[in-house]
Amino acid sequence: MKKSFSLTQCAAVILLCTGLASTGIVWYVHQLNTKLKTETLLILKEFAAQDARHVEMQVHEDLDLLSSIATSLSLLPTPSQEELLTFLQAQREQNHYKNLEFSKPDGSTLLDDGSFLELSKTHHFQLAMAGTPNISNRGQDMLDRTNILVEAAPVIRNGETIGVLMGTRNTADFAKLLDMQSFGGMGYSMLVRANGDKVVESFHKDAISGLYNIFDMPDDPDHALRHQVLTDFEARKSGVIAYQSHKRGTLYIGYQPIPINDWYLICVVPEAHLTKVTNNFVTILPIICSFIALAGFVLGLYLCRVWPALRQELSSPQ
Repeated sequence: MKKSFSLTQCAAVILLCTGLASTGIVWYVHQLNTKLKTETLLILKEFAAQDARHVEMQVHEDLDLLSSIATSLSLLPTPSQEELLTFLQAQREQNHYKNLEFSKPDGSTLLDDGSFLELSKTHHFQLAMAGTPNISNRGQDMLDRTNILVEAAPVIRNGETIGVLMGTRNTADFAKLLDMQSFGGMGYSMLVRANGDKVVESFHKDAISGLYNIFDMPDDPDHALRHQVLTDFEARKSGVIAYQSHKRGTLYIGYQPIPINDWYLICVVPEAHLTKVTNNFVTILPIICSFIALAGFVLGLYLCRVWPALRQELSSPQ
């Protein structure tokens, strides 16, 4: 006679299988969440590096363009002020500068609207006079007070620097380069200096606007962000950190140095978006486990109905 298999044992097996399945689902979700976060942080770091390369390439292309215009200007023998003004206005329109101006070696500068400024003490003028094309940090246009970046290139004739050609661009133009479409449009990027001063801010709906320095955010009174990244910034290192914002929750911030001035490219993504997929799955996890338990219960009821006949059949001699 075969050994009988009791209803209690059968129910225990069903409950054990249900518990194992539920535990397996919980473990799988945890592993999925951990792996997703790790891979997303790697992607965030790569996006920061990619955006940094894009900005660097764009700046070099702009400086090459300005240098070629400066070369054209150097070929004009002895232009009058009117001829010089016509040249500046034509090049401004053709190459989409906000303003284009020419500075003499003493810093006396002719703007493309015919007005004059004195710029001898500006860093970008001095660098260009020393023969180095460069771009300034963020400044304000002296005429309309908008935020601008100034590109400067030496005008060289017969091996001698006879002046500096400067083109200004709105920071908003550079912000278009940083329009981060990854992470479902939830991420955004900005350019800052190593001391936290903004160079180009983001116009993303979740970005904090109106601040001159990212370390002065109103929801960071203890300057936690400064303490987390300043050492890396000073050492020109890249990385990714988790920053706890009092108003925005946990933010993942990727940062990448750019070999232009002391600039840094920063990418920001809310943790809530990174964990959205797994959080949705965790939300329905109790429902899944309930269905598994219900299936086990229904199977148990079914076995209760058929168990007497099944037991008799199993116990009968062959």
